Amino acid sequence: MRVIAHYLHTHLAGAAAGIDLFGRSGAAQLDDEIGDIVLQLREQLVDERRALLRMAERLGVGESTVLTTVARAGERIGRLKPNGDLLRRTPLTDLVELEAMLVAVGGKIAGWQALLSVADAHDGLDRAELDMLLDQGEDQQRRLAEAHAMVATRVLAGAA
Repeated sequence: MRVIAHYLHTHLAGAAAGIDLFGRSGAAQLDDEIGDIVLQLREQLVDERRALLRMAERLGVGESTVLTTVARAGERIGRLKPNGDLLRRTPLTDLVELEAMLVAVGGKIAGWQALLSVADAHDGLDRAELDMLLDQGEDQQRRLAEAHAMVATRVLAGAA
């Protein structure tokens, strides 16, 4: 049980940082349509984190507040990336943040897949719930990829 506890702690921490990233980036996107998509996905992430917390509780695993705090701090430090302008948000920031969100959702999908692979070995894991979460994550990845393509075209078309 110790290994799965650490695994759940890691994904709970990542989910908290992801919620922060999606909320901040969604509110700041220069394209309102993209911002709305990101904020809709953030709401799903909040619900998914609650589901992950319930799974952890059913398995007798608490949340690692230290790891969650560190992950959230890491997300804040990640804001200090070069974007071509030190004082304001640029279109390049939108693109780079969408790429970070794609990576985060990919990690989450891998987490649902891993938990599905051991669902029969742990009573606290519900296969149907994990299947639904995996499907939702794949839909989120598709939506983010479409948003990324739109922003990449807008940002990079004039960069040549």
